[in-house]
Amino acid sequence: ALRKIQFAQQRGFRAVIFEINSPGGAVVASKEIADAIKESGLRTVAWIRDIGASGAYWVASVCDRIVADPCSGVGSIGVIGQHIEVSELMKKYGVRYEGFKSGEFKDMGVPFRKTTAKEKKVIQDHIDELHRFFVSQVAANRGIEPRTLGKYADGRVFMGEEAKRIGLVDFLGGRAEAIRQAEIAGNFRHAFVYDIEDLREEFMFAVQALFSQAPGGIGRGVARELLERAQRNPGSWLPGNLF
Repeated sequence: ALRKIQFAQQRGFRAVIFEINSPGGAVVASKEIADAIKESGLRTVAWIRDIGASGAYWVASVCDRIVADPCSGVGSIGVIGQHIEVSELMKKYGVRYEGFKSGEFKDMGVPFRKTTAKEKKVIQDHIDELHRFFVSQVAANRGIEPRTLGKYADGRVFMGEEAKRIGLVDFLGGRAEAIRQAEIAGNFRHAFVYDIEDLREEFMFAVQALFSQAPGGIGRGVARELLERAQRNPGSWLPGNLF
């Protein structure tokens, strides 16, 4: 995702639509993508398809406009931490856990013993702090009071229409609406839409075709090498006439 943002910047795109279909992911990865979008200076539209939840909604919230289908799942503003604890299973088979550590909490969360009350408090405090940060970021991105957003930041997933009513989504619709909003955000009409994934595939096929007469599959090897270079340095290896 970060390379695609850089690619769009280098190619001078007027607006970018982020097609989102994800239940979320890791905290830091979500923050990195959201920060990159915010710092890119691009006009942006988030298009939520089946689901844009948790970290994926964090990313969507930083965009200028959010479009979702009335049946999309939106929100799930919350943080979860979990692990499997197998001490009873180990006991059944006569397996014991012995840990050697330099601090009281160094082996906190290992699956081989029960979590103590003090450890549970440390973990819960950490999750609560992440949740407060998550809410503050989304509230700032969406222009919603944190206290107001807090009413809905309990992990629930809202359908698109309800999400629009409470301010998590701006417009209802699909691809066509997302393109229309990108045109408005970028202040232009009749957009020519690129798909960055498709562009890279077209480039691969174009280079393979160029070397199709070469023996022993050399075309595929050259194509992959050029594509890898393009991914390392977006924009510099992608000829404009391919697009």
